[in-house]
Amino acid sequence: MKSDILIIGTGLIGGSLGLALKDSPLVNHIYGHDPNQAYLKTALEIGAIDEITTLAFAASQADIIFICSPLSFYKQILNEIIPFLRPNTIITDVGSTKEKVMDLFVDLPENVWGIGGHPMAGSEIQGISGADQYLFENAVYLITPGKVPAKQVDRLMALIESTGAKTKILDAKIHDEMVAIVSHIPHLSAVALVNLTEGDSEHLSMAAGGFRDTTRIASSNPELWEDILLFNQTYILKQLDEFAAKLEGIRDSIKAGDSAKLLGILYQAKDIRDKIPQARKGLIPSYHDVVCIVPDKPGIIGKLGRILGEKDINIVDIEILRVREGDGGTIRLGVPNAIHARQAADLLLNYGIKAWVR
Repeated sequence: MKSDILIIGTGLIGGSLGLALKDSPLVNHIYGHDPNQAYLKTALEIGAIDEITTLAFAASQADIIFICSPLSFYKQILNEIIPFLRPNTIITDVGSTKEKVMDLFVDLPENVWGIGGHPMAGSEIQGISGADQYLFENAVYLITPGKVPAKQVDRLMALIESTGAKTKILDAKIHDEMVAIVSHIPHLSAVALVNLTEGDSEHLSMAAGGFRDTTRIASSNPELWEDILLFNQTYILKQLDEFAAKLEGIRDSIKAGDSAKLLGILYQAKDIRDKIPQARKGLIPSYHDVVCIVPDKPGIIGKLGRILGEKDINIVDIEILRVREGDGGTIRLGVPNAIHARQAADLLLNYGIKAWVR
């Protein structure tokens, strides 16, 4: 059964969601709403939505509603749309915290279903200009259904999976504890590292790739992150205390000149980091890495694609690791499985391209 969709908030995530759903066989019509009229107009122009209308009318027509606004606006949005909702409407969201969202969904009318959602995907490019039809491809999309009937949960998951995302069901509390560690604390660490430079131009001019990669997420939308951090305050504060204790332990071992303790801390981190599966599974998209060294020439990435494509090996992820202009660079290719990784490396070697499975 095809669904009419309402996307509230046509920024990066809402715009990308609209583009990804536009050609889905499960979608009939996409309404859009956003207080930023420029975003809304652009969303219509690029085909992320089909129609701009009043929030009340769109809410009365929609079968599934995606709230893609900052978390602090959720309560206001729900109050505005509740009077117009039909029975069996599904309301979901894309927020980075879930317990407080699920608490808001408790007050929905009978036979209106609130299901939490969190796509583990994003970009530093803010707003509708960063919208990408393939943003959710191979990304994990976490679902917190609460007590919603399985039929409604399955319907939403099928729609989300039509974007190329991989759904995973979690309890809201477990979700918030987990993202505090793997998402929110890393973001705050990046913020602290960048602010440690105090914007000094000499420090910044010396920032190598490692510093840029480590602090990349500090460029994300500050207002959006203010909401996230305050909504997940309980778990973030707990993990910040534990993180501070880890840093204190490192500081104390350095201050004491305790090389044995310091080495133990470093080896422990290395051992844990090395246990992250090379084939990405679970909450990380599943693919295997092939690394290759290529000359810095126009069309080289296309050539890699053609070589693998002729043998039906799909590239599901690609990253330029480093490059020397006019000379060459190192590229990481993600392919679906270990067999394809080995085949890809052999193929590239046959074409004189240094390659290996990582």
